[in-house]
Amino acid sequence: MGAQALRWEPAPFTLSYRLGEVTLFRKRFDALVLRTHFLDLPADPARTAPSRERFGGGVSVVVTRSQPVAGDLPRVSADGGVLRYVFARYTRFHTDLSGDFDGYLAKFGGKTRGTLRRKVRKFLDANGGDAMREYRRPEDVEEFLRLARPISALTYQEKLFDAGLPSGPAFAEELKALAAQDALRAWLLFRDGEPIAYLCCPAADGVLLYRYLGYDPRHADLSPGTVLQYLAFESLFAERRFRLFDFTEGQGEHKRFFGTHETACADICYLPATPANRFWVGLHAAVDGVSVALAATLDRLGVKARLKRFIRRL
Repeated sequence: MGAQALRWEPAPFTLSYRLGEVTLFRKRFDALVLRTHFLDLPADPARTAPSRERFGGGVSVVVTRSQPVAGDLPRVSADGGVLRYVFARYTRFHTDLSGDFDGYLAKFGGKTRGTLRRKVRKFLDANGGDAMREYRRPEDVEEFLRLARPISALTYQEKLFDAGLPSGPAFAEELKALAAQDALRAWLLFRDGEPIAYLCCPAADGVLLYRYLGYDPRHADLSPGTVLQYLAFESLFAERRFRLFDFTEGQGEHKRFFGTHETACADICYLPATPANRFWVGLHAAVDGVSVALAATLDRLGVKARLKRFIRRL
């Protein structure tokens, strides 16, 4: 890919200073963010790195998210007066939707596939076989948000990370505009007529993005996220409208379980190598290091999972 194919957009950028799932504080920057999809980026970060001339005119940070990386990168480095900070490393998952659903299920072992099907069938049988509704048209958006927002308010994503389903007319209009372009798929999962889980995915260039999701924690024993993802994939494979389902940044067992491909990625920010920027970067790296060490200690003591559940209940 040539540099002319890269798509940059001005946007706010925030470094969150966290200990585990607890946010201590945030530092906001005015940024230029690379919006090119990660599968269209080269695996060499040097080919997307900005020059010193990118800064100024209201841009204090340049950010590349989900930059594919083929090898190791130093956490912090400087070159030509530009500070490069790798603030996250993870595996990004996606699912190829080009085949059929039975072919997709073949990726699972026989035992896992049987367990998954039984779990979904049990849920459907308990709800008369009609447990999921799909929302894709502009006139569907208001109903979806009306039913999904109360679920979002119960999730740890919203309580801890302010990452729930947005509210307000601007977001509703955004979803309606996407739906008018056939670039939106959203689903609700119901139990006894009550919505208990949602999944809302915008699309671009034939790729659905795993953007907003959540479930009512009171129904966690039913694995609503798993059931809803299975049913949504069944619908998408039958529809054959989209080529990929992108699980977006970050990693987790749910994404690994349902994904068919994985890519090693890094989130990178570039800043002028000033003393102030070196301080903020150094502090973020230090807090992150303490967080990782603390998590590892709690894991060794066998209390990490219980403490995480306790924090999320709070």
